[in-house]
Amino acid sequence: MVIRAKKKSGSISSMLNDDLLFLILNKIKNKRDRIAYKRDRESFSLVCKQWLRVERLNRTSLWVRQSVPPGLMTRFPNLVYFRTRELTTRKKKRNKRAWKYQQTDTHLEVIAKTCHELETFMVSCEKHDLQNDGHLGPKGLQALGNGCPKLSRLMFCGSKVVGNAGVDALFHSAHNLKSLYLSFNDLISDPALRAIGSSSISALELVFCDKITDVGLGFLANGSTSKTIKKLVLVGCPLITDIGGVAISAIQTLKVLRLNDVDVSDHTMVALAKNCSKIEILDLEYCERVTGAGIRAFSSHKCLKLLALFGLSGLYQSDMECIALGCPSLESVVTDNLLTRGFELMQENTRRVVKFKSSYNLPLPRFSTTSWY
Repeated sequence: MVIRAKKKSGSISSMLNDDLLFLILNKIKNKRDRIAYKRDRESFSLVCKQWLRVERLNRTSLWVRQSVPPGLMTRFPNLVYFRTRELTTRKKKRNKRAWKYQQTDTHLEVIAKTCHELETFMVSCEKHDLQNDGHLGPKGLQALGNGCPKLSRLMFCGSKVVGNAGVDALFHSAHNLKSLYLSFNDLISDPALRAIGSSSISALELVFCDKITDVGLGFLANGSTSKTIKKLVLVGCPLITDIGGVAISAIQTLKVLRLNDVDVSDHTMVALAKNCSKIEILDLEYCERVTGAGIRAFSSHKCLKLLALFGLSGLYQSDMECIALGCPSLESVVTDNLLTRGFELMQENTRRVVKFKSSYNLPLPRFSTTSWY
């Protein structure tokens, strides 16, 4: 006679409550290997709907490579990091060949109502057929600032991802912003820097923002930002001159300063060396008007550790020896091959003090798609 085993009601998944599933999920420890970590979490979420829901509730970072589907953000209420290329998709205008984007205000308002733990928000929109206010409108950004009190780091990449009105709305509603990165933006100009200058931001990067001028840098130097900002990056901003360079020399809290491909000269260098006593990293890549006289101004600086002179041609061996022997805190100088070839007779004690590099590999703390996790 065959005795059939009584079939149990329910599976092991139904016998585990959410708290136990949270403990199981937290055992996934492959955070250093991002690929393995992502694969393990995905496997966890495929067990059943309950496990999928628990995984979403426990998720703290999300990267959406395309537009954000409606209602997606409501599934991830505990996000700390969110990155997307664009919030909404584009649609063809009726009876026209042109394209238009849907308003992002509703999407931002959903994020504001759902993701109260959000700290890092990143949007990279490469489309050009957008309105003057940008892909992210002021109304939605204001809601984002009000609804996400922990929001501290922003990264906006693209020519029309955000405009002056959006930046102003953000800095009036989000009071804990500490870092802002803007790149390849042709909408941002001096009014945005006026809003930023009234904040307590500690890091600001403006990369190829063509409309930023000396007036905007004056807002940074004369506002409350001058007491808090420690890192300032200006890359490929053609309207900045020595007027703006001297203005930012009044910011005595600066520790990291990058002036890359900016039209400043020795006049700015003298002002920086005199007033910015806390600078530790100074990057002057392709500032072609800076000469040895400007570099010598830092020969008695007490905090400078790294000096980047990549792409500068008006320097001599005597300038290098002056800065190497005169600056007690200096650890390394970054130069290119053309500059170092003429330094064969450099004093041995200078070589021990400064390590000259032939390739551009600065250990600068900067925003990037790899360091935002």
